[in-house]
Amino acid sequence: MTPRKIFPTIEAPRAEERPVEDTRHGITRIDEYAWLRADNWQEVFRNPSVLDPAIRTHLEAENVYHTALMEDTAALREKLFAEMKGRIKEDDSSVPMKDGPYAYGMAFRTGGEQPRFFRIPREGGAEEVLLDGDKEAEGKAYFRIGGADHSPDHARFLWGYDDKGSEFFTLKVRDLASGEDMADLVADTGGSGTWDADAKGFFYTRLDANHRPSKIFYHTLGTDTTSDRL
Repeated sequence: MTPRKIFPTIEAPRAEERPVEDTRHGITRIDEYAWLRADNWQEVFRNPSVLDPAIRTHLEAENVYHTALMEDTAALREKLFAEMKGRIKEDDSSVPMKDGPYAYGMAFRTGGEQPRFFRIPREGGAEEVLLDGDKEAEGKAYFRIGGADHSPDHARFLWGYDDKGSEFFTLKVRDLASGEDMADLVADTGGSGTWDADAKGFFYTRLDANHRPSKIFYHTLGTDTTSDRL
């Protein structure tokens, strides 16, 4: 009887050993793989392209090994994914919330991955799409929408996004009359903001280098972010 093949013949990648001594409280610890922890991890968090090539090469080798190791489970994984997906309402939507002359809502389309934000005139009329997440995500390897909120005067739409996977969100403001984003661009935020009562600007939280909410700023529309008030 031919034994059943369980594991592929591909050899598992082995990380190079580069011993580093670390002495604390009189105890010395030797870590052969400390080099795999990037010293510039904070910078890598924002921009993955600056990762040490040696670390990247090893991680990519591990990914290749994982793909080979799990190759015979491809059909099962597809089956499980389809089963779980079948239990989800793909075109799910929120109940539109009434605010002034409009009712605002969010919905997903079948086969899509990102939310679509819209509003409907309360006195009747066609739905107006404020932001189409799937359209914004086109051509991007990663895309995630953070918070989103219309201004009190219903003229603008504040929204945040992360297109690197760093969880440092950039805020944009969309002019709803033209459908175009304004020049205001606020980086390194937690992903959302809160409009002030007169819709002349908004408050937002800025993250520090360690990805912690650290300070709350106020941005006035049409001004440079360097002049935002703490």
